[in-house]
Amino acid sequence: MTEGETRDSPRRVPGARHDRAQAPRLAGERPIVAIVGYPNVGKSTLFNRLTGRRDAVIDPVPGVTRDRRSGIAEWGGRTFELIDTGGIDEKDATPIGRQVAEQATRALDNADLVMFVVDVHTAPTAGDLEVADRLRHTRLPVMVIANKAERQESEIGAQQLWGLGLGDVHAVSAQHGLGIGDLLDAIVAALPEPNPDQEASAPEVPALCIMGRPNVGKSSMLNALLGESRVVVHDRPGTTRDPVDTLLDHHGQEVLLTDTAGLRKRGRMRDSVEHYSQLRAIQAAERSDVALVVCDATEGLTDADLRAVDQAARARCATLLVMNKWDLAQPDLDDIIGELRAKSRQRPPVEVCSAVTGEGLHRLVPAALRLYERRRAHIPTRLLNEAIRELAEERPGPRRGRRRLSLRYLVQVDTSPPTLRLDVNDRSLMTRDYGFWLENRLRRRFELEGVPLILQVRDRGGGHH
Repeated sequence: MTEGETRDSPRRVPGARHDRAQAPRLAGERPIVAIVGYPNVGKSTLFNRLTGRRDAVIDPVPGVTRDRRSGIAEWGGRTFELIDTGGIDEKDATPIGRQVAEQATRALDNADLVMFVVDVHTAPTAGDLEVADRLRHTRLPVMVIANKAERQESEIGAQQLWGLGLGDVHAVSAQHGLGIGDLLDAIVAALPEPNPDQEASAPEVPALCIMGRPNVGKSSMLNALLGESRVVVHDRPGTTRDPVDTLLDHHGQEVLLTDTAGLRKRGRMRDSVEHYSQLRAIQAAERSDVALVVCDATEGLTDADLRAVDQAARARCATLLVMNKWDLAQPDLDDIIGELRAKSRQRPPVEVCSAVTGEGLHRLVPAALRLYERRRAHIPTRLLNEAIRELAEERPGPRRGRRRLSLRYLVQVDTSPPTLRLDVNDRSLMTRDYGFWLENRLRRRFELEGVPLILQVRDRGGGHH
């Protein structure tokens, strides 16, 4: 819903308490469903079950989810955006606890429907009652989700939750998938009416992820780009645990931004939550088009930063190196670029900024979108073969005995990332050093710095290398 809109036409829908009227969405807008509740009642497990994703960290320790995360769910021909939030604990007065509660409140501000999740074995607890009281004051449609209902006797506990007065109670087991189909039916029935234009196929959305080592300002950068506090920011390393997906409107173009947990060396991971946070961060890179690898300008370019660049390259992301905290220190950019050229095959471009002052932030998304377009680019075969002839003259192929590698034909066979197939007379003559040299020269010639380039070598008669 756009700012300033109102909902004028009350419409009764099943399964939810209806204090706020609902109206059709505008074209291109998806209905938003927020998942809220006390800590450790299974909200992230339910989010994963409904979206079909596995990128939320699940752990029996309360409070593992801290930020709002969004995902797309589809059922019965309808799609909707699902927002997972950290647990609301009114008694948690710590700075992080207050920020987590604020994130949940912001999710409610944009929601069309709320799923209030409780643990059927313990509900209603004092914490559940506090959350329920908050929801009554929002005037939002609410569905009560009695989670962890694996056994038949759980139905008795679910029936007791009708006393909350928040709408129909749905008994489910998010972990085992019990009752999920019926729940999705109820959600779809409770959604605002679709706009007829909404079902039209949407353009592809560029996916950008923000990654890097802990405490370099990744979450602060995401919040600054969005212009709102979307991710919990704290000066203690490791505040972000789950990848956080957010849609950004960049001059009319929709862009998906994902904030990830800080990358650590394997030996420095303290517990299972941190281990799985690292795994989710790498998976977020694998489903992204461009990685913004954030570094701390006060520390220069570190080995950990170079490892993050390498991880982005292995995920086949285009890569943009971002030197954050430029207001505090300004290391020699020529030295940084020189080190990147020497140590990174992908040779990412470099931007500088300050998430605190806003300096340079306006350049980041345009630079990332240029990399996105280059990653999708198709190079004409004529230009590729002109290049390969000139490169063969500049540096003839390696030889073994009386036989020399001959470069016959180059063609692009795929995009995202660009994949080139090189036909040669004998691929066994291709050396690692010569292959890297060809890759770097082709990257420079076709302005693919920061873009993964896959070079497949094939004997003229077939067989890849």
